[in-house]
Amino acid sequence: MFRKKRKAAGEEPAWEVISCSQDDIRQAVNAFARQADQRISLRSLIRQDNSLDPELLAPHLGGIPDRPFYMSKETFEVAEEQELVKMLDYAQIAVDQYFLETGNYPTMDGARSGKVSYFKLQHYLKEKPPMDLYLDPGDRMVTHRKPAEM
Repeated sequence: MFRKKRKAAGEEPAWEVISCSQDDIRQAVNAFARQADQRISLRSLIRQDNSLDPELLAPHLGGIPDRPFYMSKETFEVAEEQELVKMLDYAQIAVDQYFLETGNYPTMDGARSGKVSYFKLQHYLKEKPPMDLYLDPGDRMVTHRKPAEM
């Protein structure tokens, strides 16, 4: 899995294409973050279309992923679907704007899960996301994964 093929002497290494899971990508992103200079943002891994730059992750994966992975520029959540990370970006921006204006988080009243209230965000979102979103209790970032009940 961690094999590197070399081109002719003096050229950049040519990484082998490897099969990766979403968890492998998360671990590689975390390794990149630990080794990167503090002045380098994780956003440097993310291309304009929200895909992760495979060349930057290759040293941490031992190769180039065989398919694209995407990352939210706002929440840094990794996914295999581009639309999911774009939706998370839009929702996080809406949540942040709501919080700045009201001082409250736009969660459902009485919901201990941190479920986002689309009613409260109706003036901040262009369209309602097709799935339930939640605020992570630790960092207040939007996620599509339901946190464990408190």
